[in-house]
Amino acid sequence: MQVKLTGVVLVVATAALAAGCGGSSSPRLTKAQYEARIQADGKAVQDAVNKISSGFSAIKSIAKEVAVAEVEAKKAADDLDAANPPKEVSADNDKLVIAMRTIDVQLVKLAKAAKAGDAAAAQQAVNGLQLAPEIKAGQAAIDDMKTKGYKVGVLGK
Repeated sequence: MQVKLTGVVLVVATAALAAGCGGSSSPRLTKAQYEARIQADGKAVQDAVNKISSGFSAIKSIAKEVAVAEVEAKKAADDLDAANPPKEVSADNDKLVIAMRTIDVQLVKLAKAAKAGDAAAAQQAVNGLQLAPEIKAGQAAIDDMKTKGYKVGVLGK
């Protein structure tokens, strides 16, 4: 059984990159500062996720790349969660953080399944990435940020 990775790269990159800011006691970021931050975090996740699909030949062959992507997704979520975004995108960012945490959980499952060579479990994790309502809500938050004039980089593609 071969795992269908169609669309997973886009789903992971989009949600992971977007994994927005939760808020903190630090001063609010300006729009430009926030855009730079989300774009940089998004690019790091996208680069890691792209290696999954480019190196796919057998399920066990992607275990390492999935683990790296999971670490990058978690870093991006943590970084953006620690930020204090502009007020107009604060609620969007809360949704994105939840989406990012959901991606992290599914990537951990995918990495374990890939390492074990368990195609059924890997497919279940991929389905979790593609169908999770939290990830869809994260995408909607990205779309909302774009309508507010935010340049979200690869997240908006």
